[in-house]
Amino acid sequence: MRCPNCQMEVDPSRGACGYCGTPVYPAPAYGQYPQPAPGYYPPPVYGGPVPYYGVPAPVVGYYAPPQKTLTPIAAGILLLIGGVLALINGALIAAAGAEASSIVPGIEEMLFACAALEIIFSILTVVGGICAVQRKVWGLALVGSIFGMLSIGPLFLSSIFGLIGLILVAVTKQEFD
Repeated sequence: MRCPNCQMEVDPSRGACGYCGTPVYPAPAYGQYPQPAPGYYPPPVYGGPVPYYGVPAPVVGYYAPPQKTLTPIAAGILLLIGGVLALINGALIAAAGAEASSIVPGIEEMLFACAALEIIFSILTVVGGICAVQRKVWGLALVGSIFGMLSIGPLFLSSIFGLIGLILVAVTKQEFD
């Protein structure tokens, strides 16, 4: 082995050159490979964010993802039932308007307008119920529940179902995609 400074022969057992005193390190033996890396590395531990002046740092830990409940599905089923009841009620109002025209002249147009509004509201309620069951488009499910509350079904059942559906849809906004 030679000294890198003065190029003189150096005894490998000594740690420095005998002529100039430069530290000499033995060359690594050829053919030796580093040890293989372990198959699993544990995940790194990250600290919390740096706190602002006077504000304590938040607690950093593992939080389980929120579980999905059956509340949007219950709201959707109530909206579907209320929408179908309102649709049947709208058809009955239209049929009553056709029969009542012979008794009271001019009432046919008014009953057909009420039936058309009832059918439109019930279709929007059914669409909102479908969106609530699928947990898609929270806004459309909310609009459907509002129109379900406005539609007057037999014995106000569709309005009651629409009100309960409105409350359930409004509470479970975070469960929608």
